Amino acid sequence: MTVSGSDHWDRIWAHSSGEKSGDLDEEIFRALRGSVDFTGRSLLELGCGRGTLGRFALEQGAGRVTLLDRSAEALAVARKVLAGCDQVSFVQADVLSLDLGRKFDLVLSSGLLEHFRGEEQIRCLKAHADHAAEKVVVIVPATPHWNEFHCRTGRFRATYGYERPISIRRMSALFAAAGLTPVLMRRFFPLYNVGLYWSLPRTGLPPLDRFLDRKSAKLDAWATKRGLRRLVNAALRPLEGVTGGLLIAVGRAGSGE
Repeated sequence: MTVSGSDHWDRIWAHSSGEKSGDLDEEIFRALRGSVDFTGRSLLELGCGRGTLGRFALEQGAGRVTLLDRSAEALAVARKVLAGCDQVSFVQADVLSLDLGRKFDLVLSSGLLEHFRGEEQIRCLKAHADHAAEKVVVIVPATPHWNEFHCRTGRFRATYGYERPISIRRMSALFAAAGLTPVLMRRFFPLYNVGLYWSLPRTGLPPLDRFLDRKSAKLDAWATKRGLRRLVNAALRPLEGVTGGLLIAVGRAGSGE
């Protein structure tokens, strides 16, 4: 069961400008570009957030994109990001009780499956499979990686609620339970969520913790702005199959070719 409900995510998205998050988007776009052919295909994105993956899919030639999220605030941000695009539909719904009455060529999610556990995680992935005519594409935090530790910190849980990284072995088992045939499972982006802000332990002294939060966030922003994170990530890229912090998993639906 997820820890964070729609009210929590509404509060998170209410403060979002919809701007791209830089390296994270670039790395996810790179993984998608090398793994999926969007040309002419209909796409359903579950847990769409601000809709940047849907926009990327359209830039890559997707025919029609449907963006779905449980949070009304997330969809409001997505509408701003994709303003003026008549190839997009928006749906507010809960993925665990989803029945859109039709299938899409591709069903995609990024940053969704890891927020569920147990039977609900299988139900979430089955919602992907049940609406896919060709393929399902899932992007989640990978393990073993720093992900396994930082997602258990108090500051992370307060922001993102329950989240657990998923190994390739676990994803393979989930695919089997959802009736998906694995096509690709590959780790990427070694520096995903690696930074001082998430790494520093809490002291329990509020003034000191706030000071450390500000300083570590500024240092992380400085390293990103100067391109240092990008340089280190590029150096680690030959080893990203082992060190990657994200996992892209592509599965063929039952009727897909």
